[in-house]
Amino acid sequence: MPISTEHKTTINALETQGVGKRFGGFWAVKDVSLAVKPGERRAILGPNGAGKTSLFNILTGDYAASAGSVSLFGDDLTKSSIPKRIKRGLRRTYQHAYLFDGLSVHDTLFLAVAGIRGGWLQVLPVRASDTRRVEAERLAEVCGLGDFLGKLVSDLSHGQRRQLEIGIALAEDPKVLLLDEPAAGLSPAERPQLSKLLLSLPSEITVILIEHDMEIAFQTSESVTVLFNGQLMAEGTPEEVMADKDVHEIYVGGAYGK
Repeated sequence: MPISTEHKTTINALETQGVGKRFGGFWAVKDVSLAVKPGERRAILGPNGAGKTSLFNILTGDYAASAGSVSLFGDDLTKSSIPKRIKRGLRRTYQHAYLFDGLSVHDTLFLAVAGIRGGWLQVLPVRASDTRRVEAERLAEVCGLGDFLGKLVSDLSHGQRRQLEIGIALAEDPKVLLLDEPAAGLSPAERPQLSKLLLSLPSEITVILIEHDMEIAFQTSESVTVLFNGQLMAEGTPEEVMADKDVHEIYVGGAYGK
């Protein structure tokens, strides 16, 4: 699916104004302002310790912001709880998978849907026609695991586990999807499948990903933000960022693109 650079509304899907997170006297993120349009594909790049995951944690409510504000489609969510942000359509994956190895792919996705709908406590068994089961099957198809519904999570490859994480995050049609290093640990053979999955995501979903694999980041994103020491260092199209002298020197040691 080609990446579209046209967005129909002037209200940003996700916006931060001077957002920051301080731990004692150390600012892990400082004065970062972002404006991500609906349907945009944005990559967040930067060396280890640049503040990328800390920024995600502020956006999702895992960290309370020490400064600044976070809004989703114009609504201020700076002080909102994690469940409220999820209900408003903000979802994420994490660097390290948190999956139950004893569950099947279908059961994992079923619980993801049930959790969003507030149905974890419903007594089983569940009818085959239950819309949550149908949705779980749809999600499996979307994330490329349609042929593995009955397979245990423990039997999945690392790449398939990453696909399942994305399937979980897609439960109940999120508006903004944050992906934290989805290619981490993938083999060279698994990376094209991930790129294909990212490019196939519905165009109405805004996707922001942290990624160390610059090839995947540039291939699947239309805009790039570079963080360094917790602050915004560069922003633009992949081509503009690749041509940025400071990015070469600080992020890739001056070698990339030579």
